[in-house]
Amino acid sequence: MKAKDIKKFALCLLAALILTGGAACGNDKNMNNDNGTASEKSVHDDGVVGDTGEALKDGVEDLGEDVRDGVEGAGDSIRDNAENATENR
Repeated sequence: MKAKDIKKFALCLLAALILTGGAACGNDKNMNNDNGTASEKSVHDDGVVGDTGEALKDGVEDLGEDVRDGVEGAGDSIRDNAENATENR
């Protein structure tokens, strides 16, 4: 594998770990611990689900923008270093 492929793989792996870690985090505040199912009351929470969904959406958008900015910065750095290496020969 080339270094570029390894970096892409590492970035994809990191993104997958972040997404699965974010999805796995939560609480059991509205869970009935007897059999692990949600209580009747949890379905009718006023606005909690909507607020959580919006917060999650905003967080994912911010994460996506940060990853894109980081990848662009890394690409710019690699390009600049390649140009410097070929100019100074």
